[in-house]
Amino acid sequence: MADYVLDTSALLTLFKDEDGADEVEAILEACEAGRSRAYLPFMSVMELEYLVLRSSGRADAEGVLRLLQAWPVEKIESTPEWGRKAAVVKAQGGLSMADAWISSLALMLDAELVHKDPELDALQDLKHRRLPDKKL
Repeated sequence: MADYVLDTSALLTLFKDEDGADEVEAILEACEAGRSRAYLPFMSVMELEYLVLRSSGRADAEGVLRLLQAWPVEKIESTPEWGRKAAVVKAQGGLSMADAWISSLALMLDAELVHKDPELDALQDLKHRRLPDKKL
């Protein structure tokens, strides 16, 4: 069974129907069918919420949060162990705080991180699937 961690960029890809949305949708369908597991870090949820709040307002943000609640994914909240792992990842340099949290969860769970962030390519031992960049 494949395990995935969904980065904020993967969520945005799906919601904006960008290139790669079909890959994220396929992961969710596999989770629904019991063939895969996906994890949704608190940091991905927080980033998505603030981005939607800023661009579209409270009603749209609450709608997005309701959709996430219905997804066949496990929502993961912070733990002391995860915080320490995120600190180690962040100390390596080159990542935002959010990316350090999200990628460290994938490392801890030995899961594949689904993302669009080129800076994550440099993380050793990280299994990841980089979705296509936005077309200009």
